[in-house]
Amino acid sequence: MYWKDRVYGEVSIDDPAVLALIARPTFQRLKGIRQAGPSALAYPFKNVTRFEHSLGVYLLLRRLGAEPKELLAGLLHDISHTAFSHAVDFIFASEEQDHHEGLKPVFLKRPDMKAAIASIGYAPEDFFDDSVFPLLERPLPGLCADRLDYFLRDSLACKVITPDLAARFLNNLTVVDNTIAFKDPSVARLARDRFAEMNRDWWASDSESYIYNEFADAMREGFRLGVLSKNDLLADDAHVLACLQSAHDPIIDSKLYHIQNYKPELLEGYQGKITPKTRWIDPPIVSSAGLVRLSELGGSPARERA
Repeated sequence: MYWKDRVYGEVSIDDPAVLALIARPTFQRLKGIRQAGPSALAYPFKNVTRFEHSLGVYLLLRRLGAEPKELLAGLLHDISHTAFSHAVDFIFASEEQDHHEGLKPVFLKRPDMKAAIASIGYAPEDFFDDSVFPLLERPLPGLCADRLDYFLRDSLACKVITPDLAARFLNNLTVVDNTIAFKDPSVARLARDRFAEMNRDWWASDSESYIYNEFADAMREGFRLGVLSKNDLLADDAHVLACLQSAHDPIIDSKLYHIQNYKPELLEGYQGKITPKTRWIDPPIVSSAGLVRLSELGGSPARERA
């Protein structure tokens, strides 16, 4: 399996067992789920899919020397994302906005996935909890393969970074004591600042709040009318959008129209029910004294909203 990845360039996966897992219908479903959720309806250039990101996390973990089991965990980490990704978190609200994590057993125990996982010598239960894999998942503000890949992938799509800068970030990464770190503080500062820009202008922006809250309202109306069910969310974006459009309901149609034709003027006086999750990083740095946080070396605070 060869392709040109937007982050890592010319890449390949040649492990037959991994390729068989990727080929399963449950994994292929991720091709139809946009990482940007309903925001991709307003900004078509935000075309990263959960399939692309999942392969990317696998590739990054491989690049960082992760063990085989953690490689598979990276490949499977987003298997349970519902249609339009985090849009569901604006209906079933939680502080971490991670509704999909609770659905992992449902997806990993599907017959096609269970058989593929068993053929590699594991059980679905081995991949329920990503937190046991230190290179794959770390709480904010640390670095992990998941956070780094979606940062690089989304930043390239939104033109916040260039391919050359993405390569510079990747080439400066190292692993010390199962912890991903930067070797050069100046590169870490660049990454921190671009990450903050993505948070401010995209992931946690006012426009993102508007789009996600309006789309959640459209889905609530779809549930009320009976054209949408929780099971529909287990499909992909195109299916859910078709369900909503099939209602020919003025409330749904109006909200979808304003998302697909988003203009900043729509934010005037707008107050969403749910606030998008804020993200920030304070990268570990390799120093003569061991690993230290970038914030310990001075500079602006690690967490910033704007």
